[in-house]
Amino acid sequence: MSRRVRATGVALLGLFHVALASCATDVGQTSQGIFGGVNDTTHTNVVGIVITGGGGFGTCTGSLIAPNLVLTARHCVSEVSGEGIVCSRFTQNGTTYEPSVSAAPYAAGSFLVTTDAVIGQNSRFTRVANVWVPDNTTGQPMCGRDIALLRLSSNITTVAPIEPRIDIAPRVGDIFTASGFGATNARGGGSGTRRMRDGLRVEHVGLAQARPGLTVITQEEWLADTGTCQGDSGGPALDEVGAVFGILSRGDATSCSSPVYTRVDSYAAWIRERAQSAAMSGAYAPPSWVTPPEARPGTFGNECRSDDQCDVPLQCLPVGSTRQCTTDDCALCATGWICNPDGNRCIPDPNVVPPPPADSGVPDPDAGAGAPDGGAPPGQMAGGCTVHRGRARDASPAAALALALAAGLAFVRRRRTR
Repeated sequence: MSRRVRATGVALLGLFHVALASCATDVGQTSQGIFGGVNDTTHTNVVGIVITGGGGFGTCTGSLIAPNLVLTARHCVSEVSGEGIVCSRFTQNGTTYEPSVSAAPYAAGSFLVTTDAVIGQNSRFTRVANVWVPDNTTGQPMCGRDIALLRLSSNITTVAPIEPRIDIAPRVGDIFTASGFGATNARGGGSGTRRMRDGLRVEHVGLAQARPGLTVITQEEWLADTGTCQGDSGGPALDEVGAVFGILSRGDATSCSSPVYTRVDSYAAWIRERAQSAAMSGAYAPPSWVTPPEARPGTFGNECRSDDQCDVPLQCLPVGSTRQCTTDDCALCATGWICNPDGNRCIPDPNVVPPPPADSGVPDPDAGAGAPDGGAPPGQMAGGCTVHRGRARDASPAAALALALAAGLAFVRRRRTR
């Protein structure tokens, strides 16, 4: 048996105009995969999901966020009504389209999960014990609720889990990597092998409407520029430190562009609650991210888990392999900090030797008379960079929406063959 996929698209043609397009693939419950990517042997914690529920066969992608817990898309675990993923009611060419609604999830026995790089008959699979979806989402519109968790029947200990980014919202301009088992082109070729593409960008965050009343992106979603194609729904968007902050929901399958992701941070409380339950079932200590971070003061260079741990106007942003308090406004770089090569973030100046720790007993060679201890006042900000940033702090919603819709948003149609 196979499940075929069709996609319809909402595009901006001059004024906001809805146009439909379609394509199909033999692998994948809905149409999203990695386009223009390379084989991914790095993210072994990006897992393949085989689905046999509903009388058909399909594949999706997920993120192993704990030894026995996989984060994926809601439409990978249950039927969705209608002929496409539609966010709000509209009429075109005499046909009225209703919002897509999620049915109850398939039974847990309908799923198999693998960490292998290729989904095939010889793959090593782990069975699923529970399928979890947020409360009060069955029978409700799917857009903005395209999220699910699979609790595995046994722990996977051969790979390290991915940390979910649940305390930091996505930002326009965020750089990410897409990884998944989908196709490499709009014709559906190449499905079933894990691939990745890096250097992708967040283009729009939150509500977007093609015209008043016609929602194409909900508040709980964000839009990227490109990088996905057919066959890989549920795949993660991995930020610069490797955390998953988006779950692939849909996109334009005809051009492999404009993917829409569900925001992981919108479901922070629910993910934490389920992760606690999974840890009890798996007999391991809950991951550190299960405990919400406490707000505290933080200046340039302090490690952080949320913006609440950084002094205003600083933000908790990737700096190297960690998150640190810094800013995306290069006019505010502190002494000893400079713009990154993209001109959109303050990073430590590699040519400046950092002072020794306060309790080390080693004199600070750069100490001056500007502070009681002879050093610079803590948290001092200076115009340490004259490079213009690559993006505005608050992108124009109209400009972002025009860019998104001009590329062509798509909704996913599917039909089953037995």
